[in-house]
Amino acid sequence: MRTRSEDTRARILTASADLFARQGYHGTGLAELLDAVGLQKGGFYHHIASKEELLLEIMLDPIDRILVSSDQILATDGDATTKLRQLGTDLGNAMAADLAAWTVFLREYSVLGADGKAQILQRRQQYLDRWRQVLQEGATAGEFRPLDLAFVEGILGLFIYTFVWARASTPPEELTRSIMQVLMPGICLHPVPQPR
Repeated sequence: MRTRSEDTRARILTASADLFARQGYHGTGLAELLDAVGLQKGGFYHHIASKEELLLEIMLDPIDRILVSSDQILATDGDATTKLRQLGTDLGNAMAADLAAWTVFLREYSVLGADGKAQILQRRQQYLDRWRQVLQEGATAGEFRPLDLAFVEGILGLFIYTFVWARASTPPEELTRSIMQVLMPGICLHPVPQPR
């Protein structure tokens, strides 16, 4: 169970992610942040050291969570095709659940200082390595065609850009299904039934 302080911090992150996603990091002032979370300046800075630290935490939160869930997928006994589909579904679910933070992740990376950028790049690499591992497993098992693993760089972008720029009226499950209907036939050597 979370403490009241943890609840307040989570509220700051959620409200700030929404503002940064809509208005941009530089377009959002401290007064707007304070108003959105219902805190005075002292209370705000009790939980957050700086605006840039807040931005970094917003960006780290979704990638840290998906690192955990993707590790769980890779630890299963399923074949590579099943794991690939699960990775895609997991990423789509993560985007849908926290689209504001993923939007900030996409748009505000350049604002971070060198240390923040290094942290984001490291986690991004770790996450994409999960996809590379599954693609390599599938190629070795004869499930997938051999691929230049640099291709994986585009997968995260495909999901992020699709979710960020899609109309709000499109259900997230439909977006994920559409992406996977493009990815799976291009990767798998044998026909794979597509989810409906």
